[in-house]
Amino acid sequence: MSTAPHAPTASAAPTVHTSTRTYIIVFAWLAVMTAIEVAITAAGLPENIRIIVLVVLAVIKAALVILFYMHLLHDSKWYWILLIAPIFFVVMLTQFLIIR
Repeated sequence: MSTAPHAPTASAAPTVHTSTRTYIIVFAWLAVMTAIEVAITAAGLPENIRIIVLVVLAVIKAALVILFYMHLLHDSKWYWILLIAPIFFVVMLTQFLIIR
């Protein structure tokens, strides 16, 4: 029996590391978008416009978090498939709730 450490296999994908600068930039954009959301809420815009703008900002913020902080940007494409399926069901549920 050998006690030598196992060598990495050739099929292992190289790890991509995101720089600290990128994380800080993404954090700054998230903070700016949060401030915009607060300003839009306090501005007294018509409800239809306010809801659309807030939902768009929320989707952008969620995408930034998923791509950078959850590292989906550099992960396997299988994770994308596992993410898309629940999003489909959320959209369908939202459509059923909106229709009255």
